[in-house]
Amino acid sequence: MHFIMPGQMADQIDPSKTADPRGDLHSPLISTAIMTNNIRVAVMAFISGVTLGFGTAYLMISNGLIVGALAAVFMQSGKSYVFWAYILPHGIIELSAIFIAGGAGLYMGYRFFVPGPFPRRARFLESAKESAQLLIGTVPLFVIAGIIEGYITPSTLSLEVKYLIAGGTLVILALYYMYGARNVKQKNRNHSAIKHPST
Repeated sequence: MHFIMPGQMADQIDPSKTADPRGDLHSPLISTAIMTNNIRVAVMAFISGVTLGFGTAYLMISNGLIVGALAAVFMQSGKSYVFWAYILPHGIIELSAIFIAGGAGLYMGYRFFVPGPFPRRARFLESAKESAQLLIGTVPLFVIAGIIEGYITPSTLSLEVKYLIAGGTLVILALYYMYGARNVKQKNRNHSAIKHPST
């Protein structure tokens, strides 16, 4: 933990106090601060795509190491069940959004190295526009995750209820993805029908 995180921050990690009352976390100000921070991380992951993806990869790996280090500390303390009950309700949506933002940044770097039959500069600018649309699409996800993290995560709800909420967010994300995939498939089918009408 001390190798990955700043010493002062690492010293504050105490698995035995995870379930202690947090009082001020139940407030709109804290929820807004969480949303703002998460969106800032996503924007940084996206903007780092201009480094041809190297900056984005660094941000994704470093953030992943922090989550992994925290999970290891709680596991060694026998508090894994508690840890994930406090992480998953907001984490499923939050991490999915961060992955999307990171993927948007990596996509820009990929298109620079693999422009296909198009001019490299034009392909990079086009991919930047597509990636920006992906980034904008993550904002509602961060808002939802911030509300959950500000109100539900630190609440006195039982750990089992928090796991149920986490499962619900996973189901909703899966249904949303399936809905989007079906729409894309339908649009491609309609486009193909217009391009090659049956006789």
